Amino acid sequence: MRRNGLLMVLVGILAVGMLFAQFPTKPVEIIIPWSAGGATDLIFRAIAAVFPKYANGQPLVIRNIPGAGAVTGTMEFLKAKPDGYTLLSFAFPILVKMHWDEVKFTIDDFVPVINIVHDPSYILVNANSPYKTLNDLIQAAKANPGAITMGNGGAGGGNHLVAVAFEDFVGVKFTHVPFEGGGPAVTALVGGHIDAVMAAAPEGVTNVQAGQLRVLAVLGEKRLDVFPDVPTTVELGINFKLGMWRGVAAPKGTPAEIVQALHDIFYKCINDPEFQAKAKEMGNIISYMDSATFAQFVKQQNDYWERLMKEKKLGNKYGK
Repeated sequence: MRRNGLLMVLVGILAVGMLFAQFPTKPVEIIIPWSAGGATDLIFRAIAAVFPKYANGQPLVIRNIPGAGAVTGTMEFLKAKPDGYTLLSFAFPILVKMHWDEVKFTIDDFVPVINIVHDPSYILVNANSPYKTLNDLIQAAKANPGAITMGNGGAGGGNHLVAVAFEDFVGVKFTHVPFEGGGPAVTALVGGHIDAVMAAAPEGVTNVQAGQLRVLAVLGEKRLDVFPDVPTTVELGINFKLGMWRGVAAPKGTPAEIVQALHDIFYKCINDPEFQAKAKEMGNIISYMDSATFAQFVKQQNDYWERLMKEKKLGNKYGK
């Protein structure tokens, strides 16, 4: 009896192992909690184009659920079974949203799988804008506090917080205009409805190339290949560097073997020549982190932004 019991346990372990080895056996869905056309959406559509090659032929299905600054889509993700078949495009704006508003999730509700890109933010204006340089924009904002409208992909989201941190750093005041994702913000800028947008690759890249928009500066140390003629803030004597990281998270409780399988699939995707070519075309900077490194990075980011936003009393959560 004891030998039979041991045999059954071994058979069960082998069966579970085979199940994980065969993962996935059906389409994998990833929730993008912003509108189509924004940076995160475009990155994961590029990933989806190569995903079946490394996922037993199964597709990565993009599901856009915009609303409430990424909260609507994130809450939908939290309802998912922890089986690896529903994922979240886990990005900087979701983390800072936890400290901007009272939301029903913390970093402990996410299992970081892999980080894919880390892109410096940049400031866009309409091609017909009177602001030809970053200094033009700063001087105008200083002369008329609140007169310049700065669009972003959602209140309390990543580029909104970058814009808030930037205005604090250079001593100006913008009027921040939130949209349901970076795509709609860029569309509003093209239409002349706002003065500027704080964005990150690939938002607005094709519009700049088409001559509709202009980039004033990249908020980092190195120029972007996609904007070789655009100076960085560091070059301009403004030591301000911030940007967007974007990766993948699974629901809390997802088995470690499934997390590893997902990591391996996405790792192969980001090393695929087709994806790398598309990322370069869009201006993205691939910044791989494995699950453990990404989890530690997320914790450090969480601690940093919680402290900063409490100190500066930013948002609805700490600004009361």
